[in-house]
Amino acid sequence: KNTHPDYVYLFKCLALLYEYNEDYINSLFLYIKLDCDRAFDLIGRYNLFHSLEGDDRVYRLLKKNETKAIELFVENTEKIPVSMIVKELKQENELDKPTMVEKKKQYLYRYLDELFQSDPEAGDDYHGEMIALYAEYDTSKDKVKLMRFLKESTKYPIDRAYEICETRRLYEAQVYLLTKMGRSMKALSLLIDKLGDISAAIEFCKEEEDKELWDNLLKKATESRKPSFITGLLQNIGTHINPKDLIAWIPNGQRIEGLRDSLVKILQDYKLQVNLNEGYKRVFVNDTVTLGKNMRSMARRGTHIDESTTCQLCTNPLIQEQEAFLGDVTVFFCGHAYHNDTCLRGREFCVSCVKS
Repeated sequence: KNTHPDYVYLFKCLALLYEYNEDYINSLFLYIKLDCDRAFDLIGRYNLFHSLEGDDRVYRLLKKNETKAIELFVENTEKIPVSMIVKELKQENELDKPTMVEKKKQYLYRYLDELFQSDPEAGDDYHGEMIALYAEYDTSKDKVKLMRFLKESTKYPIDRAYEICETRRLYEAQVYLLTKMGRSMKALSLLIDKLGDISAAIEFCKEEEDKELWDNLLKKATESRKPSFITGLLQNIGTHINPKDLIAWIPNGQRIEGLRDSLVKILQDYKLQVNLNEGYKRVFVNDTVTLGKNMRSMARRGTHIDESTTCQLCTNPLIQEQEAFLGDVTVFFCGHAYHNDTCLRGREFCVSCVKS
């Protein structure tokens, strides 16, 4: 590529001539080689999306204006297949400099990240590769983008994802993946041993609601002989475990800053829990009594019968004009009805239901 001003000027003139002659593809190729913004206008105006494959055109557009190029690719996935963009950016030529190869990987990461935010399913064939890209290029605090991707996507191989995060010592991502894999004990160990975050460890145990995890947390916190860990436990365990169990784990002679305040807080939490339980009990008892009264009242209500209602045994209507058939009748909750004297004869249960 000759960058002499005269040559650049001549090539721009040639691109304009191609455009005036409606040879938009050759005009586009020249604009891309000249790193000219006019290329973006031509692509959209004349639907030249299919002409971007090859000759590092995707890379050149990204290099010229990364934001505009990624927006163009993401908004036109039906015309510019994701597979084509990925192929172009992964393709390495013998003449490519290491900086160019690295730049292509960065572009690929940013493109796939924007694509995932726009449509999580559009590039799901590449979610496995995205783990490595996020691990390497996500510069956000605490790898926020990587964590969001791990939680929202279901298309990546979890074992491979864990292997990548373990190699790069991404402990928060490891904790999430281990929990997803059902390896909660190892996840808890990372929180305590590697991250040293007792608050996160406590929240983790609260979410998992596993007594073995709580026991392991107490053991590790007390064995670490870090007063801050024990203080954190005393102040944050609330009513999730018995304070006696925690106190029993504390080594004799261990100095704990703010021990009195922590114990007072535990007692207050337990008192609050007891008061809440008593309140729940009162509400429960009141509701039980009210519902029982309603049920009894409903059970004592009369049941409607008419001329079409028949005795379940003799099949005669319960209501008849002849005196010979007049008498008491019984209707059970199941809906079955009987003549008392002639059919039911003192039985206090539904004969039909018992037989069935």
